[in-house]
Order: sequence, then structure tokens, then C-alpha cells
Amino acid sequence: MPIDLKTVEKIAALAKLDHGGPDQAGLPRLAEELAGLIDYLDILKELDTTGVEPLYSPLLEAAGPRPDRPGPGAAGPDELLDLAPDRVGRFYTVPKII
Repeated sequence: MPIDLKTVEKIAALAKLDHGGPDQAGLPRLAEELAGLIDYLDILKELDTTGVEPLYSPLLEAAGPRPDRPGPGAAGPDELLDLAPDRVGRFYTVPKII
């Protein structure tokens, strides 16, 4: 299935593909590759998939967000500050970067 170069240029721009610079030298090759891909997808449409179960999709699960509760062994602020190499009061101190 041939694809016109204007469509290929639009697809390449949307996908941020490098198509050969401002002279657009790579557009014919990209059009040929896209046409081959579409032809392959047309072949896959012809497969008989009756009786084939769909694959698992996490989108079908209704888990939702879990509650935000501290569990056993969750460290408190004082325990975490004790692990810091240097601190001033309730704050970590870090080296100056400028």
C-alpha cells in the first residue's frame, strides 16, 4: 500500500523521527517502511482468532490506590534524622553547590 510523502512527513514530525534533514531525502525510504508495516498488519488481520483468549491486561483490574498507612518497621522523622551524616536541628545539612 503506497503512502504519499506528505502523510509520511506528518507522521515523522509527530513521532519526532529524523527523516534525512531539510532536503527530506529519507522520506521515500520511510514511506516504503511504513507501507511494509501496514501490509504486515493486513496479513495479521486475516488470522483466525476464534477461541483464543485475550492476554492479561492490567487495565481490566479494579485495584485502585491503596490506603496510605505506615506499616510495621516504618521509620519516624527522628529515626531518619539520626541516619543523616550531618544535621542542624530538624533539618539535613548538605554541602553548598555553587
